[in-house]
Amino acid sequence: MGVDITGWIECRQFFLLKSEATPWRPATSLRFLFHDRNYDAFGCLFGVKNYANFRPVAQGRGLPEDVSPEVQAEYERWGDGAFGTSWITWAEIKAIDWEEPAELPDARIHRYLRAEDGSLIFEGKAAWDKNFAEAVGHSLIEWGPRRLHLAGRPGVGNQRQNLPLRAPAT
Repeated sequence: MGVDITGWIECRQFFLLKSEATPWRPATSLRFLFHDRNYDAFGCLFGVKNYANFRPVAQGRGLPEDVSPEVQAEYERWGDGAFGTSWITWAEIKAIDWEEPAELPDARIHRYLRAEDGSLIFEGKAAWDKNFAEAVGHSLIEWGPRRLHLAGRPGVGNQRQNLPLRAPAT
């Protein structure tokens, strides 16, 4: 079961028409920018799926009060499917120290391949790994459903994170 981030990048207009309630306008959907799941980014920015134990920059802020009508409408269409709603400004993203160490070690299994020269090459990380399960004498069939049940979400499909990102007008 995975989590995806959905949302918008909004830009602020310089002026408001009398008929407009907010200066914010949707610029682009995140679906054009995120093509895969990056739980390290999700955790660092918003504290969602934070297996790497980063100190989240913008966790749980909710939907901005002055969000654009288009983003508000999409958020309402999600209903109970939206969770972890938050937002972040471009200034906050630019100020992130990308070299800051995590608060605790990463909780996921890390997978490496050994190169011909004997060095290790990072291949990836996951919460559970078929090869690791086999190496310790367990099968994914045996452990997978129990892990889902303990997590309290048996049978739940993909969930999405709703995040309007803010970019001030320049």
